[in-house]
Amino acid sequence: MKKPKKEKKPKKAKAAKGEGGDAKKGGMMGKVALILVMGATSFCTVFFLPRSEPVVTIVAADADAHAKPEHEEVPEPEKIPTAFLDMKSFTVSLKGRERVLRLGVALELPEEMIDYVDADDAQLRDAFMGYLSAIDMHQVEDAAFLVRLRAQLTRRAKFILGDDAVHNVLITDFLVR
Repeated sequence: MKKPKKEKKPKKAKAAKGEGGDAKKGGMMGKVALILVMGATSFCTVFFLPRSEPVVTIVAADADAHAKPEHEEVPEPEKIPTAFLDMKSFTVSLKGRERVLRLGVALELPEEMIDYVDADDAQLRDAFMGYLSAIDMHQVEDAAFLVRLRAQLTRRAKFILGDDAVHNVLITDFLVR
């Protein structure tokens, strides 16, 4: 007996571009090739193109007479005579924990203002205490705390005494217990 012949299945035609199949691989390869070409172009642009030469200007012969001397003397800045005024220490409870901050402060003033500024000025002490009493312990633990503290105290001193009356506020004692 003869075996019946199996019917042959028709071969599938390759999918056209954009219909799926291998078209996806070609798209990915195209993107990779594009990235490689762009990278190579950028590399060649940076490393192989000639660099621009410095611009040379020609100056008239009499320009040397008007030129600045090479080593011009720079005058030293005028030093403003300053004086330091120590204030009584501040002792403040820190918020958040049962800790106490003791702070010593000195005002840097122009020398002529030393007679007009009182180290025990109630308004100045009140302005400082208002800021100090709002400090949390986590603020004190920050590395930049002293810089911010000095800036805030200086700002308050200039507000109370005037901009020209205070140059800076210096921290002379800082203790947390």
